[in-house]
Amino acid sequence: MQKVGIKSRNQGFTIVELLIVIVIIGILAALVIVAYNGIQQRARDADRDADLRALKTSIELYKADFGYYPAAGTDNIGYSITTLSATLVPTYIRSIPQDPQYPASGKAYSYVRGTVASDSYAIYMQGYESKPACKSGNNVNVGWWGSGVLAC
Repeated sequence: MQKVGIKSRNQGFTIVELLIVIVIIGILAALVIVAYNGIQQRARDADRDADLRALKTSIELYKADFGYYPAAGTDNIGYSITTLSATLVPTYIRSIPQDPQYPASGKAYSYVRGTVASDSYAIYMQGYESKPACKSGNNVNVGWWGSGVLAC
C-alpha cells in the first residue's frame, strides 16, 4: 500500500551534479573557441597565399605584354602594392588585394622592382599569422626588406 502525500527524494539534480555539468560545458566551450580562432587564422593566411598568387600572375602577365616588370617608383625601393593599381587594374587583375586585416594590422603588401626592369621583382608579405613574413617573386634580392626575410 502506497502512502499518499509523501514525496520521493530523488526528483532533481544535486548541486554537485549541476556544477560538474557546468564545468564540462565550460571546458568544451573553451576548446571550441580556441579551435575557431586557429581556423580563422589559417583562413586569413590562405587568403594571403591566394593574394600572392594573383599578384604574381598579374605581374608576370604584364611582363609578357611589355617585356619588363611594372614600376612602382624608384627601382630597388619597396612601395605599397597599391602603387601598381594604375598599371595592373583592370587589365591584369580586378583589384589590388590588401591584407585581410589591413589597415588595422598596419601590415600592407609591398612591391619592389630590380634595377634591370626585366630581371627581378619581389612582393613582401608581412601579415601572416601562422608563419613568418616572407618575400616572393623573380630573382628576389637578398637585401630587399632585409636578409632575414625568407622566401614564401
